[in-house]
Amino acid sequence: MIESVDDRGFPIQFENPPQRIVSLVPSLTETLVDLGLEEQIVGVTRFCIHPEHLRREKTRVGGTKGVRVDLILDLKPDVVIANLEENEAQDVMALEIAGVPCWVCDVRSVERAFTLLSDLGRLVGKAEKGEEMEKEARTTWAEGRKICYPGRDRLAAYAVWRDPWMWAGSDAYIQSVLSWWGWRTWPDSARYPTHSMAEVREALVEEILLPSEPFPFKEVHQEECEGLPSRLVDGEVFSWYGSRMLQVPRHFMSLDEGKWS
Repeated sequence: MIESVDDRGFPIQFENPPQRIVSLVPSLTETLVDLGLEEQIVGVTRFCIHPEHLRREKTRVGGTKGVRVDLILDLKPDVVIANLEENEAQDVMALEIAGVPCWVCDVRSVERAFTLLSDLGRLVGKAEKGEEMEKEARTTWAEGRKICYPGRDRLAAYAVWRDPWMWAGSDAYIQSVLSWWGWRTWPDSARYPTHSMAEVREALVEEILLPSEPFPFKEVHQEECEGLPSRLVDGEVFSWYGSRMLQVPRHFMSLDEGKWS
């Protein structure tokens, strides 16, 4: 018997490990594959880009927002993996009303991201592998933090969108990652607040991080930072939890200060 409680506090129970899984969370799609469950995945979103071949071989059920509930129901999944922020509550509700079990996570801190690896492993019948992933993530992040501080105690603002400019706020997983790796963070309110570049300057921000996703920032957008120091970064390093976390310490430690992306 498999028993779990998701981050909404909703219990879920299976007699046997689920054999038909729909994942609506790109980072957890990758994690399911790394847990050895590629064959059990029957549906993914168009943003589930790792591993790349998966989108060609599995049914695509739409984006993370506004998924095709009808397509998911046609797949007759044993469980749908979703996220409170990335997916629409009404889509999850529609699936549950139709009798489809949904496991919804809510990752807002590095600590929760660690425990999620074990929780997801237990949910899908890969408890030992999930626990191994959590142990490895905790160890490598702790060791990496001792010898590698990309932030060097600078006050940073992490952009998630432009026109208007939106930023990762204090309640976002991204800020927890930034803090872990040595930055001081701004802003300190709301999850994804809107602030003008003038407000960023007034806050005495020392570095603006422009990620590759969800908005695909390029060099041309650095010109819009009005002279404030900015850096293009790999958005997956800062925002993807799950097994992608195992690559983060190596990513930072393999690049010289000022050259990582």
